[in-house]
Amino acid sequence: MKPFCSKFFILAGFLLLINNLYAQVLSFHHGEVEFYTETVMSDIEAVTKTAVVKLDIQTGNFEATVNIQSFEFEYDVMQKHFNENHMESDKFPQATFKGKIVQNISNITDEMEVDAIGKMTIHGVSNEIKVKVNISEKEGYTVVQCKIPVVFKDYKVEEPSILSKSVAKDVLINVSVYLK
Repeated sequence: MKPFCSKFFILAGFLLLINNLYAQVLSFHHGEVEFYTETVMSDIEAVTKTAVVKLDIQTGNFEATVNIQSFEFEYDVMQKHFNENHMESDKFPQATFKGKIVQNISNITDEMEVDAIGKMTIHGVSNEIKVKVNISEKEGYTVVQCKIPVVFKDYKVEEPSILSKSVAKDVLINVSVYLK
């Protein structure tokens, strides 16, 4: 091997090592994403404990992806209607939120309330949103919690016309995830 090539590989390896030391990207370890809505007939709640979440502590960039079919309901019939009639989860299998935390979070010591801005995509429709996020350190994890109000019509999720007076027009998404 020529001296130039070996020096290049040593330098490249060193730069990659330094980059990995400074880049601190946290990933989903455990937690849940829940949505809740009130209706005249009954309240509807569903939870998933699977998500793909990444947060770069240095830049504040984040991504979150949830498989729509992973939401579990109290009744199987609710889950079936949700996936087939409302979310069309065969056609639109994921919901995503990609964006950035505005404030510097590179040194989290106590609980911080920060602003996150980004693009949420549900049912194939993307909208810019801004949300308040609580970030804290607990037992070796970075904990991210927020509440995101979603209006169905903003994402072209159709409500059943026969039940339009008994079905809520929006939903509250509660996120509580532990990153490591």
